[in-house]
Amino acid sequence: MEKVKILATLGPSSMKKSIVQNMDVSGVDIFRINLSHTKIEDFATIVKNIRDWTEKPICIDTEGAQIRTGNIKNNQIIIKNNSVILLSPAEILGDEFHLPLYPIKPKEILRLGDILTIDFRSLIVQIIKIEKERVCARVLSEGEVSSNKGVNIDRLIDLPSFTEKDIRAFELSKKLGLLHFALSFTSNKEDVQRLRDFFPYPIFVISKIESRLGLRNLEDICKASNAILIDRGDLSRDVPLQKIGLAQKYILDIAKKIDVPVYVATNLLESMMTNFEPTRAEINDITSTLLSGASGLVLAAETAVGKHPVQCTRMVSGIKKEVKNYIASDNKNYFNSIYDYNLIEPHGGILVQNFIEPNKIENFENLPEVNVDDRVLSDIVQIAEGVYSPLGGFMNKDELMSVLKYYKLPGGVVWTLPILFQLNQQNINFNKKDTIAVRREKDKNFYAIIKVSDIQKIDISDIAKKWFGTKDSGHPGVFNFMRQGDYIISGQVFLFRKPFFNFNSYNLTPRQTRQIFKDRGWRKIVGFHTRNVIHRGHEFIQKEALKSVEADALFINPIVGHKKEKDFSAEAILKSYEMMLKNNYYDPYPALIGTFNTYSRYSGPREAIFTALCRKNFGCSHFIVGRDHTGVANYYSPDASQKLFTKLGDIGIVPLIFDAVYFCKSCRKITNNCGHGKKERLDLSGTEVRRHLLDDSNIPEYLVRKEISKELREMYRISKDKLFEK
Repeated sequence: MEKVKILATLGPSSMKKSIVQNMDVSGVDIFRINLSHTKIEDFATIVKNIRDWTEKPICIDTEGAQIRTGNIKNNQIIIKNNSVILLSPAEILGDEFHLPLYPIKPKEILRLGDILTIDFRSLIVQIIKIEKERVCARVLSEGEVSSNKGVNIDRLIDLPSFTEKDIRAFELSKKLGLLHFALSFTSNKEDVQRLRDFFPYPIFVISKIESRLGLRNLEDICKASNAILIDRGDLSRDVPLQKIGLAQKYILDIAKKIDVPVYVATNLLESMMTNFEPTRAEINDITSTLLSGASGLVLAAETAVGKHPVQCTRMVSGIKKEVKNYIASDNKNYFNSIYDYNLIEPHGGILVQNFIEPNKIENFENLPEVNVDDRVLSDIVQIAEGVYSPLGGFMNKDELMSVLKYYKLPGGVVWTLPILFQLNQQNINFNKKDTIAVRREKDKNFYAIIKVSDIQKIDISDIAKKWFGTKDSGHPGVFNFMRQGDYIISGQVFLFRKPFFNFNSYNLTPRQTRQIFKDRGWRKIVGFHTRNVIHRGHEFIQKEALKSVEADALFINPIVGHKKEKDFSAEAILKSYEMMLKNNYYDPYPALIGTFNTYSRYSGPREAIFTALCRKNFGCSHFIVGRDHTGVANYYSPDASQKLFTKLGDIGIVPLIFDAVYFCKSCRKITNNCGHGKKERLDLSGTEVRRHLLDDSNIPEYLVRKEISKELREMYRISKDKLFEK
């Protein structure tokens, strides 16, 4: 499957920078220019534009040995039954009485009695008279006719391998150094050699099999070509429709024997010309085509003139990926670990879903019990719902030390933050290999089980230093860690009831976000982590991030679990962002809010990577990293997080790194690089917003939008507890 290519045809629907780039990252391997629908005077400009937008190769698809209709008046006419029309050379404009044909002169090719089917039997005519320059045909089956549509004759005819436009395109292609060519209506190996003879350098020839002559000479064509393309549309003019599936199998079998790759085209995603999703039959067709040995899939009208070119690319790429996953796994595990085809892979490849039905827990009433606070319970929920994928439970000592030393789990997957269940020895009333029932301290209810794999003592002071870079209990993360206990309990967790946390109604699980992203057609999603109300600095980097990657949407994912005193409350954060969405301040980009019920560890760069990986599991493709991301006080340098992202390299989600943002008094605008000195810069931060509120002073509009400022001040007036953590 790694070798399977996706070829996408560019046309009016897709010949735009943003669409080409989205198709590129969605999995297109080769972009195709169809000469039949391209003006030769536009050819060089089109090639230049595509090369400016993508580094993927360009394939020129020739017009080849096919008769087509010429230019039609108003691009469409209706020709009635039993009427008589004149078949004319291409220079005549078509109307109800004249039908121009290209590239032939009708009187030199056509014979009395010939039957012509036009545009897949939209119109059927028979030649009834040929005299001098006039070729007359009677209409056997009326229909609509448009410009540049294929014409089929009910006998084998000898046509030139290339049209005049093809030859002009070859000359331009030589100057541009193009390497890939799809040879339409390849009839024999000599056609392939004639194409190669046009170029003084080696070219990659994809021979298109779309006629009985091509089928008849298939083995020789395969030996002469770099690849074969089955055009099921044009082939069905020469081969009965009921035989097309068998013709495809025959071509695949012959090509496999000769060891030449085969690409398949036509009607792969026909319904997506207008619909956002394909039919099940189309998915089955593509899947079966790949399983039967096809080396490539060609999107034609779907991406050239269809409504959803990017989504078509994503769909084919997703099916290709799923076929690969299916082949590489046993059937049962594949279906248990399935995730949405359209989005970034969960971290480690599988979205963990650790749930269990209460009636599946043997002897529950006799299990040892353990009481946990909301920090531990929130970790259990995040593990079970896949936010911490690939973790399926709490870490053991080997995993902990690997993460602290190498920033990786023992298997090599990048992971930076310890996820631990700590207890003091006196609170451990169970043994290694026991299954324990998890009770919440707050409401005394049971919510989960842990299958204990080990109970190990750790050196709290040593771990704190390795984890946080300090043993100072003034660091809020160190303080919380050191009071939890010096034994860690490792093992898988399984959730059987979801606890109620504050703002549960705003909570979205990775399963849910991925479904929403899929339903809304989003693939490039920028994730944003925050524990503050929104200020203008946040808004600036969010919008810059969206523009820089031409994103589909912004996913705002604030932390609403326990935070340190005087941090903004979850209610304040959510109200500020609701106002942004209500007033369409992210327009033209859509945005979605979903809470992240975890707690801040304040561990700087380690936590920055962790927050990115969690957003990857939610389905985000990009993640905003600002200065001093997830840090606290002066324990970490402002750029420490950015340096760790650089050190770890590709983690599967793209970090969008921003320097400090400020308001420049000289420029009178928000920026992160204007050239004016520090004296002209006003700080934009949650700390600054908090200071104004606590001082009961007006928040300047350069710092916070006025309606958000008004809402925050009103919350503060009613109760400080509504605005800040206690």
